[in-house]
Amino acid sequence: MMGPNHEFYNRRTRSTRFNAAVIMSTSWSCLDCLRLILVTSCLVAFCWELPSGVEAEDSFCQALTPSPTLTQFVDKLPIPHQIPVNTTEIRIGAWKIKQKLHRDLPPTTLYAYGESQETARFPGPTFEATLDVKARIHWENHIPDDKHFLPVDTSFNWAHPKHGGVPTVVHLHGAETESIYDGHPDAWWTPKGEHGHTYVTQHYSYPNSQRPALLWYHDHVVGITRLNVLAGLGGLYFLRSPKDKLTKLFPYGEYEIPFVLRDLQFWANGSINFPNIGDNATIHPTWCPEYFGDTILVNGKAWPYLEVYPRVYRLRLLNSANARFFNLSLSEPSLHFHKIGTDGGYLETKPQILKSLLVAPAERLDLLIDFSKLKPGDVVYVNNSAPAPFPDGTDSFSPAQTRSVLKFQVTAWPNSRHARGPSNSDLRHALQYVESARTVQKIKYTNALHRYLRLQEFDDANGNPIVSLIENRTWRDPVVNFPREGAVEVWEWINTTPDAHPIHVHLIQFKVLNLQPFDEDGCNIEVGFSKPGTCFTGPPIPPKIYHTGFKDTAIVWPNFVTRYGIRFQTSDGRRFPFDPTLGPGYVFHCHILDHEDNDMMRPYKLIH
Repeated sequence: MMGPNHEFYNRRTRSTRFNAAVIMSTSWSCLDCLRLILVTSCLVAFCWELPSGVEAEDSFCQALTPSPTLTQFVDKLPIPHQIPVNTTEIRIGAWKIKQKLHRDLPPTTLYAYGESQETARFPGPTFEATLDVKARIHWENHIPDDKHFLPVDTSFNWAHPKHGGVPTVVHLHGAETESIYDGHPDAWWTPKGEHGHTYVTQHYSYPNSQRPALLWYHDHVVGITRLNVLAGLGGLYFLRSPKDKLTKLFPYGEYEIPFVLRDLQFWANGSINFPNIGDNATIHPTWCPEYFGDTILVNGKAWPYLEVYPRVYRLRLLNSANARFFNLSLSEPSLHFHKIGTDGGYLETKPQILKSLLVAPAERLDLLIDFSKLKPGDVVYVNNSAPAPFPDGTDSFSPAQTRSVLKFQVTAWPNSRHARGPSNSDLRHALQYVESARTVQKIKYTNALHRYLRLQEFDDANGNPIVSLIENRTWRDPVVNFPREGAVEVWEWINTTPDAHPIHVHLIQFKVLNLQPFDEDGCNIEVGFSKPGTCFTGPPIPPKIYHTGFKDTAIVWPNFVTRYGIRFQTSDGRRFPFDPTLGPGYVFHCHILDHEDNDMMRPYKLIH
């Protein structure tokens, strides 16, 4: 069982989506209702921008035409090329490209990052950064299209450049950086020189002064993040300590494998199949509550294979999907995942030995797998068992082929290499190194300020979602959360929806403190369990194994309050090496990108 307690989140028996017809029975005012109608309603003729080159056949939300049948495990896993980043500024652009994503699929039109159109790929280059060495990147936009090649829904907040073009802005996810370099959703730019109202610069500087970890960069434009990320605008960012670079006890080089997961759906001509008709086209012409593809990609290849030697490998895994969760396992019973790190770097606890890995969109994992006991010719499959939507999805969104991810194929050492023996291939030594590198921090939350953040989803009369909100507020509503720099707070996420939401907070790393089941019916969520008037149906329970470690994104379960312990300092407990109160501020949001774009995102500002 993956969830905290299945009794509390069965969508079919305990649906908690809000119907628009009963909004007035909630705490909303008439003004709130009017705002919701204005935000989510418009005529189809004015709210759907038809992209160039779309298929003549319509594509319906969550009823997409299946992809052409593709043979699995025929393409070798590609490894994104690496670029060192430091105080010497480099130029990285967003480009329009075509790229083959499977042997039997025609090239797919994408937007991708690279130093030039010729080198741009999906995923983008992997940046190699060093602890406490600033990285400077000049982000550019070279996308030539007047309109996005995926359907843009203008019925809700989005960038809407007056002179056309595809706006972009880059967020380094997990980074502790000034807000002018954080990729604020309204800080976008276009090739034609238009800017969002919080734009300051495209010359970004990252201090790299936090705990070493796997970060990732991706587009973050208000209202079209789901489109730009789906189109290919994302890549990895390795922040390493000099100690990690020098050790000989740890897998490195060809034995350290980037592993960028996502799902897509395709037309026969290779183009991405994305809905151009929403589930309520009279309100949102093309918006779909979640995008699920029937084809699983790793590093930009559908169902690839990877040849491995009988030794230890390190996997740096990212779920870059728009909405799909993955629950990964290995087909070989003798193998385990040795989880050594998560979003915020090495675990503070001992490495976890696991048979399965639940990973939500935007979450990262640092893993070791020991193939040393296997013999040449053995194969190991990486499989997926997560339903979609998560946690109570149906097989219609997870056809059989989405259960497969990748094949490891064990191969013999070449004679020349076997003669001198493989380096850093011993699991015991690698785990000992992780033990020596980890640090433990004790943070007290006894007197912390508590903030209560309610997740809500509103439906039309037919049960189709029309908007998702945090705190009953949209992205454009004023800032109401002003944490103090250096303060310790507890953010209580109250999930009244039937879906699990991966909630991401910019700038900081947090810890999941606990979860607590509730049933909100004429009660007070701030009253403790077992007291009169409480909403809670049970005591707090400890974080699940996938919640452990420093996190910037974590799963918030339906019908549970999930508590984040947040310290507004660097992840290693120091003051930020910049003033975090300056600039446009930071944001928090659901990292199901279809939810984020339709208002499940809110700003916050730090104060002194």
